[in-house]
Amino acid sequence: MGLDSRSGKTFIAIYAIIVRAAKVESTHCILRSKFNAAKKSIWLKTLPDVLNLCFPDLPIKWNRSDFFITLPNKSKIWIGGLDDKERVEKILGQEYSTIYFNECSEISYHAINTAKTRLAEKNSLKNKFYYDQNPATKIHWAYWLWERHFDPEKEKPVNRKDYVSIRMNPMDNLENIDEDYLQILEEMPEDKRERFLLGLYSDADDGQVYYEFDRDIHVKSVKRMPGSVLIGMDFNVHPMTSIQCSMVNNCFHIFDEVYQENSDTPKMMSELSKRGYAGGYVYPDSTGKNRKTSGFTDFQIIKDAGFTIKGVTNPFVNDRVNNINRLLKAGRIIIDPKCRKLINDLEKVAWKDNKLDQKGENAMLTHISDCLGYLCWALDNGLTATIPDMPLFQRRGR
Repeated sequence: MGLDSRSGKTFIAIYAIIVRAAKVESTHCILRSKFNAAKKSIWLKTLPDVLNLCFPDLPIKWNRSDFFITLPNKSKIWIGGLDDKERVEKILGQEYSTIYFNECSEISYHAINTAKTRLAEKNSLKNKFYYDQNPATKIHWAYWLWERHFDPEKEKPVNRKDYVSIRMNPMDNLENIDEDYLQILEEMPEDKRERFLLGLYSDADDGQVYYEFDRDIHVKSVKRMPGSVLIGMDFNVHPMTSIQCSMVNNCFHIFDEVYQENSDTPKMMSELSKRGYAGGYVYPDSTGKNRKTSGFTDFQIIKDAGFTIKGVTNPFVNDRVNNINRLLKAGRIIIDPKCRKLINDLEKVAWKDNKLDQKGENAMLTHISDCLGYLCWALDNGLTATIPDMPLFQRRGR
């Protein structure tokens, strides 16, 4: 992983790919989010620059219709964009020894994982991925992989040895950069200066909703306490979600979660009963009193399953979010590590156009953190605190 604007990262990556291709007959691929960008920046600029400066005597055949070059040993290096369906199919129909994602901050993690399946060529080379970018914000998937060493899709740690990075700044490439350009970078707003000049991931203006959440602070092992389970629930088909909580020393201890794809309320209640949570207090999305499943309202299905419904008025989204941040800041929400979906939500949910982003890669987000929002608002919204009757030792945390 190389970082930063005008640091020479693309030049170095392409140089490494050519060296690898020259060693043994093999196939390699350089991908960008959009083909026109790949054509303009790599095919017409950086690739010929690297060949002319570093390999002036290497005879190259240019295929200008399919956009690949062939080396004397028959190795090929393809250039492509992930926005061109026909070209993507042609490129991903082959196997590669190297796949290089140029400006990966512009590429979705889903697209990355799709392309990664083609790193499968068998020869004496060790198959490798290269990535570079101008760092995005800390909610971007690249930050989690290379800085936190955590796979945002599988929701589990990755092997640090597989994700090695180097930070490359324009100051490392001064002899090839105009002084006026450096001055422009120095005078940028602080968040852009940190990104393009220093190669740092940004905290500023990233739209993160639950900005007070910190995995190192709020994720700890917790257990279910005696007494009725408190359940936050969001009604949806894909996914249907709930979180399970005990109150300890006036803190919300989230000890379990249920995340069901292509589900419904009866399936959710069945799963909760199987886990031993029957008789719990449910704090649901208030739309459940109108939404019907098989002719019955979701609320009726919950009651018939032996659960008690509480807190059935939805607050404004901003109020619900602000309340979660308030409780997080006070250290009053603790989440067990096994609640991976909830943790993922709290780290990833972002604002977009003044709404919680549920588009594209984020379509499955927001639902399980909504469960937490409904529960916390009903029990403690900063104005009133209503904790249901429980054994005294549980409320005191003894």
